[in-house]
Amino acid sequence: MLEEIPSYDIKLLIGNFNAKLDSDRRGLHTTVGPHGSASSTNDNGERLLMLTSTNGLSIGNTFFKHKQIHKVTWVSPDGNTQNELDYICTSTRWRSSLVDVRSHTGADVGSDHYLVVGKIRLKLKKVQTVRPKRPYAVDKLKNYVISKCYCEELSKKLKVLQHP
Repeated sequence: MLEEIPSYDIKLLIGNFNAKLDSDRRGLHTTVGPHGSASSTNDNGERLLMLTSTNGLSIGNTFFKHKQIHKVTWVSPDGNTQNELDYICTSTRWRSSLVDVRSHTGADVGSDHYLVVGKIRLKLKKVQTVRPKRPYAVDKLKNYVISKCYCEELSKKLKVLQHP
């Protein structure tokens, strides 16, 4: 399904993947950044890495260095366990447009997850429409004098073609 989206469009894959990613990049430098917050990558993390690398996506959270409090996206009910489980993934082509990704602990979203915010800055080019050039100045034929001259010239050329 992701491969059906044209490469010139921005792909954003956002959600709770229950994935833990460490800072080991394993040759996936375009997919994962050096700032993973987990101590080790879990099975869902491996699946997320596979999904993003095969579909040309980058995991935005891992490219930005923040304090641990701004990387944590989930806290257990007892408050002892904190993990980064929610991610914002974007097309590798558009990764430079992603300015920042962090969690906001103060936002009340009615969940045990914190709000994850990504900032995107786009620089779009204006597409210029090319007007087709008309091969003939048809508007000039509205002038009576020009129209009469045109008819005379045309009739002269047609007479030449009719008589060999």
